[in-house]
Amino acid sequence: MIRTLVLVLPLALGLGSCERKSANGGVGQGSAAGLPQMAKSADCRACHQKADHVWQGSMHALAHRKLGAVEDTWAFRAKPLDLGTVRWQFSGGESAPRIEWQDEGAGVKPISLTPQMAIGHRPLIQYVLDFGKGRYQVPDASWDPSKQEWFSMFGSDQRQPQEWGHWTQRGMNWNSQCAYCHFTQYRKNYQPETDGYATGWLEQGVGCAQCHGPSREKRGSNECVIDFKKKYTSQQWMHVCASCHSRREELDEEFQPGDNFFDHYSLALPSQPGLYHPDGQQIDEDYNFASLLLSRMGHKGISCIDCHDSHAATPKGGKPAVDTNTLCMQCHAAGTRGAMVIDAQAHTFHKPGGAGSRCVDCHMPKSIYMGRDARSDHRFPSPDPMLTKELGIPNACNTCHADKGLEWQIEWTDKWYGPTKKPLARDRTRAVAAAFGGKPEAMDKLLTAFDAEDNGAWQATLLRLMEPWSADSRVTQRADRAAASQDPLARGAAAFLLARVPANGSQWARLVKDPVRAVRLDAGWGALERLPKNDAILLDMAKVAEHQGDQPAGQMRLAHLASHRGDKPAEEAHLRKAADWDRGSAEPRRDLAVYLAGAGRTREALPLLAEAAKIAPKDSEFPYLNALALAELGDEAGTEAKLREAIRLNPRYARAYYNLGLLLSGQGHVEAAIISLRNAAIFAPDDAEPSYALATIYLRLGQRAAAATAAGEALQRNPAHREAAALLRTIGQ
Repeated sequence: MIRTLVLVLPLALGLGSCERKSANGGVGQGSAAGLPQMAKSADCRACHQKADHVWQGSMHALAHRKLGAVEDTWAFRAKPLDLGTVRWQFSGGESAPRIEWQDEGAGVKPISLTPQMAIGHRPLIQYVLDFGKGRYQVPDASWDPSKQEWFSMFGSDQRQPQEWGHWTQRGMNWNSQCAYCHFTQYRKNYQPETDGYATGWLEQGVGCAQCHGPSREKRGSNECVIDFKKKYTSQQWMHVCASCHSRREELDEEFQPGDNFFDHYSLALPSQPGLYHPDGQQIDEDYNFASLLLSRMGHKGISCIDCHDSHAATPKGGKPAVDTNTLCMQCHAAGTRGAMVIDAQAHTFHKPGGAGSRCVDCHMPKSIYMGRDARSDHRFPSPDPMLTKELGIPNACNTCHADKGLEWQIEWTDKWYGPTKKPLARDRTRAVAAAFGGKPEAMDKLLTAFDAEDNGAWQATLLRLMEPWSADSRVTQRADRAAASQDPLARGAAAFLLARVPANGSQWARLVKDPVRAVRLDAGWGALERLPKNDAILLDMAKVAEHQGDQPAGQMRLAHLASHRGDKPAEEAHLRKAADWDRGSAEPRRDLAVYLAGAGRTREALPLLAEAAKIAPKDSEFPYLNALALAELGDEAGTEAKLREAIRLNPRYARAYYNLGLLLSGQGHVEAAIISLRNAAIFAPDDAEPSYALATIYLRLGQRAAAATAAGEALQRNPAHREAAALLRTIGQ
């Protein structure tokens, strides 16, 4: 039987929180009973004119709208957008706007629809198309109102129609991926029986109630609808911002101002390659919250509203405060709130008013997202050309001085700031990079970095990267320490690790009842098979999976829950749905193949494993699983070929060496078997099985001393290994 594998779930980018009106302007199909009453922004205008005036021109107010702006008129009079075999046409002007799409190379039916709504204002606008059953999709063709042109936000990445991330598929589904962060009191209301939506909202755009919360039930005629006696801490306000400005997995739609972010969301950290560089600088769309937590400023308690005007959604003091460094100097001039005291002019070593003289030039480098949207990094990294040289990590110096080369940049940063600046940050970065690259020294580096780290977000990152070594006692010792942290990110990472080690059951049992929901869920998902079938956490896990059930990740979770309760038909149905919905991903095919092999349908698993290997040709796991499947079917030649392929892709793949050793031994190729099993023992120092297998081979060869040594090594690795102990007794007799 193919061994069961742990599922790593991708993070959803955004969902919803309440319902009033349906997308077509009528009353939503979902019931509004029990939902908090919220005021429309227009109801606040009379008493809060100044705040309303500032808000109306903000990106929050313009986050979503009906068509009819002057930008729409120009957009639907513009020339077509040609992208190789893909052609977009736009017509109708302000009176009858129309979007037409065709892909001649894909052989799919052209689409021609009227846009229903618009997302955003500057620097780009996206238009929303109705696909029926309440489902809305967002084309990658976007309008740049400044340049007066259409462009593809995918750039050169022209996705195929069968891919999850294609604009017609679930990766670009408006209901689940976009709408929550662009509306007030939004609720997606997914309907699994029809695979449709009864989506609703209070108002388009991010209005007053989305940040200030529900209306008071009892108030006088001249009293504000919001209870201003209820004061929020700066952290609570930051969690309001983070409900949208974060790369996170949404657990429900119930977040309200004043709530703990981690009761409703699970935050993405630099433990996932491709989201962040190893030093924590942004790569993908990370939306700032995690970056701030990873920074020294965030660690010292600086929050969003310390620097941003919440109504204007811009830096306090506007562009002049940024250009003159006044905004940053509010803390750094006198060391307020523990900030490093800085003389800005002396610190920059650049001419006042010129490039490089602003704090943000060096400490908030911008990256372009969605083709045209430049966003500042909120980890506030210090430029480090040495890490650029070593690991290819960007640094702000290189933005202006690429022509001078890295050696020149290293020389001058060393002269200005010292050659040993931030050694702990460098060591941490090297540790993360080693883990990303699968380097053999990664675990030792991660352990050392963890011991020197006091930032909970970084502790959580380092722990999550230690997952491949979860059985190592050194890792569980660190997880035990993190389990007592005040930071829910660190506790959540500890919960997931400790869930893998039954010996730490008491510590895990405490975390599965943690006061913070994200921590409890990490503990639950990490040890699903250990949970009693009537455990309360399972009900919460089911609610989360159902909420995410319109995406492949949710279907995978529903499949795991079905497996836990023994509902095999439901498990298979969910796995097949996940594989169908995400045709460009290997993981759903892997899990479906594992299920089929476990059900005795190994031949059905083989095509799925072949598809997975084609999707992820550098992943050694898929030829390894293919080898196990072929072994079940008695195909020794095929098994050996796939095991060797897995080892070629991952020369440290201990389990592949172990299985290859057993196969070669059975075929009589003893010397080759011994070499393979020795490799398995080297690359899996905690696994007793390779040493025990070596002992049995040596005993058959009559090499009793070598057999005793190997059996002794097996017992050192696992003192409870009964077969090794019995073999030693046999040798002694």
